[in-house]
Amino acid sequence: MEDYTNISAYLIGNLTIFFAVFAIYFLFIRKYKTRFQTVLGWIMAIWSLSNLKDIILTFPGMYTSEVLNWMMIIDGWGALTYTVFIFEAVMPGWTTTSRLSLQALPFAVFTLLYIIYPAQEVIYCYAVFLWFYAWTIVVIGWKKARQYIKYVRENYSNIDHVDASWLKTVFFFAIISQLMWLFTSLAGTITTDIVYYISTLVLWLMVLHYSWDFHPVLVDKTVDPATNKNIVPFAKGALEELVEQQKLYLKKDLTLSDLSTAMNSNRTYVSKYLSQVLGMTFYDYINQLRIERVSIPMIREHPEYKLDYVAQESGFASISTFRRAFFKLTGQTPSQFVASKS
Repeated sequence: MEDYTNISAYLIGNLTIFFAVFAIYFLFIRKYKTRFQTVLGWIMAIWSLSNLKDIILTFPGMYTSEVLNWMMIIDGWGALTYTVFIFEAVMPGWTTTSRLSLQALPFAVFTLLYIIYPAQEVIYCYAVFLWFYAWTIVVIGWKKARQYIKYVRENYSNIDHVDASWLKTVFFFAIISQLMWLFTSLAGTITTDIVYYISTLVLWLMVLHYSWDFHPVLVDKTVDPATNKNIVPFAKGALEELVEQQKLYLKKDLTLSDLSTAMNSNRTYVSKYLSQVLGMTFYDYINQLRIERVSIPMIREHPEYKLDYVAQESGFASISTFRRAFFKLTGQTPSQFVASKS
């Protein structure tokens, strides 16, 4: 048992330092950061303090049901950090004092109730509340994430730093991690604690990886009065002709707004045309043109060119977007395509 306690203490100490280091980096060292990264820094700080308190469990005689109950009460507040993280990722600016106060109210009620009536029944009720709260956030967050991803693909041609598709993976690991936490809090041992700490580390390493250069965009909810009409105020083929003539697809950061301005139209009409007439998103339409008009001819004529150069000349802002778009259109990676032509 002493060996497991030592391992637990080691993991707690390292996790505390891990979160503290990234909190300091995002809050005080990193010069260029978005609001999202600042919020992430505060979340890291909260998790650092949360892990620091867990060191109490490694002291002799402290791994008791009473101490574990209080740990669960305090740790439950950590669910708010997941809420803030998810909603800030898909709804930038969501976190306000009023929203946080409203979200924190039930946690405050359960904490006060346990102070007044420190019974196991309160802990069980708290666990049920946390279970439903977590799933509510997951369902709402998943819905908002899908809306956000759809919006990004309908409005941007370069989505490397604004796409939030990675949230799907984070949701999965977050659910597993929180199930481990719930089990550990209610009927855990030092061994299950160790598993939970490791799963927590994996989860937040993943979050940091995807969040490092993530720049969430605000979803424009403006509804045009023509949204429900099945017509657009320009002739069929006019948009394609304009894009081809001006080679707009070569603009690396081309957006739906840019294309709408060039068409003397608005985003609603252009987006509607792309989805209803061409049957694709703005992101897929522009990247398909880049591949068909530039990338493939260039590779065929100059197989010696480096793929980074081909991607850049085709209008792609990054090699990763180029590879994804190329594979989606041709069923081959750019390297495989080059090899097949040599």
